[in-house]
Amino acid sequence: MRPFATAAFLLLTAAPALAQDETVGIRVREWFARMSGTAEAQDNNSNFTKVDLADDLGLGNRNWTTEVQAYLHLPVLGRIYAGWWRAHDSGSETLTRTVDFAGQTFNVATQVDSAFTLDVGYLTYEFAFPTIPIGPLVKLELAASAGVRILRGDGSISGGGSRGSDSGVVGLPTLGAHVTATFFDTVRAEVEVLGLAFRYGDNKADYLEAYAEATVQPLPWVFAGVGYKLAQVDLQHGGSNRFDIHLDISGIFLTAGVRF
Repeated sequence: MRPFATAAFLLLTAAPALAQDETVGIRVREWFARMSGTAEAQDNNSNFTKVDLADDLGLGNRNWTTEVQAYLHLPVLGRIYAGWWRAHDSGSETLTRTVDFAGQTFNVATQVDSAFTLDVGYLTYEFAFPTIPIGPLVKLELAASAGVRILRGDGSISGGGSRGSDSGVVGLPTLGAHVTATFFDTVRAEVEVLGLAFRYGDNKADYLEAYAEATVQPLPWVFAGVGYKLAQVDLQHGGSNRFDIHLDISGIFLTAGVRF
């Protein structure tokens, strides 16, 4: 009976804190992010080159990246998050070396246009432990999460009368930790880290995502703030039509939303 009594005590202790928490939340982030990394694409065992997005293609400028997230808080059970974000970069550059990409050869001194996109959709379950009060005005919450990320990366290079393009999709589970500190019931600071390395067959995905965010709630149910986020993605689809992309995406973001 002792384990049952312990679990019941923890649930009863958590209940007052959970009852005061919001039930539904929606947030939008506008992330001023820079994309860097490498990409490879092979078509039917053709030659391929590891292409550096910045050095070879002149990419790497900061672009606005949108993330939309919604969550539902189930009393005692935890929270369920669903969301999506997209990183995209495109540009033109004159090649300083010959590049083979997706079955096409682009010779040195060719003017090429290129575009690379990463879409990330996710569903996450989060369990929050009982809130820890730190004095009369500060509350600390620790949470653990498990979820799934669906990643789709695609890239294209065109120029000199040729165009090569390829894409890959992979799903992977994630594990994470989330820390939230609330000050005066109106200011909130959050840090979250999640990811996992996952492999099956000829596919693999190594994923790391982390952010730090501070928000203020000037009006009932409305919040806004600023933060910093980074994501590291290594997405590989093997076989004769190989697609391999490694991306580092990072930058400051602005956020706003409602929670009630």
